[in-house]
Amino acid sequence: MHNFGNKDLLSSCCELTNVLDENFENIQEFVNTANSRLDAIVSITNNSHAIAADAVTAMICENQDSVNSHNCVNTTNKMSVCLRDGEIIIRYITFLLITKDESVLEKSCLRELKNAYIALGVPLSHAIRVVELIKDSTIIDIKTTSSFSLANQSVISELIKETEFYFEKIISLLD
Repeated sequence: MHNFGNKDLLSSCCELTNVLDENFENIQEFVNTANSRLDAIVSITNNSHAIAADAVTAMICENQDSVNSHNCVNTTNKMSVCLRDGEIIIRYITFLLITKDESVLEKSCLRELKNAYIALGVPLSHAIRVVELIKDSTIIDIKTTSSFSLANQSVISELIKETEFYFEKIISLLD
């Protein structure tokens, strides 16, 4: 059995306290960052229907000249597919923001978006524009999530970068 002197015991206690304080700060930072990420993801998820609907509506307003052509999004089927896909895209984005696992895109239904839009007669430029508008709205949602404080600005920046990156991956599936 080792006999600790008072000095050795005091030194060991101080070292343990320093390690615990350091680990506590790291754990606290991890929890705060995770909570901020989850708050943003919950906000995006809660607003997904409005984000998708606004994006499709904005794209149609931007393309008034093509509303009456055969390559337009004026039919109920085309409109419902665009709205559905917009919400699905947002679900994938939130999943990617949680997991950071890009491999899910290789296995997802998003790989067939391009073919679906071509079959429906939806111009790919319109589909891409909708995704771009969804991206912009999602980023605005992240920036306005109420739980972010000045201390979490790096979390906001990181989420925005990741969001932009994942949306670009999805847009590339439509090119």
